[in-house]
Amino acid sequence: MLLVIIFVLSQIYLASSNEQPKITPLQARIHLKLGKKASFACVLEEGSLPVDYVWSKGNNVISSSEHTAIESYKGISSLIIKSIEIQDSGNYTCRATNQFGSDSSTSQLIVEGPPIWLKKPADVRVGPKERVNIECNGIGYPSPSVSWRKQIDSEWRDLFESTNIFTKVSPTEIAGNQLIKEKDEGKYGCEVSNGINPSLWTEFKIKVSGKLELHSR
Repeated sequence: MLLVIIFVLSQIYLASSNEQPKITPLQARIHLKLGKKASFACVLEEGSLPVDYVWSKGNNVISSSEHTAIESYKGISSLIIKSIEIQDSGNYTCRATNQFGSDSSTSQLIVEGPPIWLKKPADVRVGPKERVNIECNGIGYPSPSVSWRKQIDSEWRDLFESTNIFTKVSPTEIAGNQLIKEKDEGKYGCEVSNGINPSLWTEFKIKVSGKLELHSR
């Protein structure tokens, strides 16, 4: 019903002279929960018909599919995302073009939901003098944070309170070197969380081959 009203109003406003398109600016930013339906309406305020409409996300043109629907008729074009996913976050642009020129407008869609994996750590085998880098990363909105743990006596403890051999090289990556078999070999885990359940959790093993000749550490 809303699209019908917008369409009728736009037809009343359309100029009859030879003019390039001018469209009503899209809403600058939209926040929606994961799984909701997103809809954008590109309304022609001025311009001579016929007008062609093209929708894009970033630099990629969008076509109708099982996930998206595009309907265009004279003075209006609509884009509907039927059930939004985290990957649907981004900038959406409508461009209207006729023989006299074009106009465009962009809206940012922000999808709020729990994180999904970008990089999940795997089991590691490392020599006692080798450096090891381990990444644990996810994407979501709000932006997730990563916490690291080590299993000690069947209890999961904060990694950096349990050992000083590992350091953070970025918010999503740790590094360690000169690992000792007796102290550092074992099971580790990382959690990716942004306050929206469920958070992500994975476990991995570090295997140390050989011993480092040190009196103490």
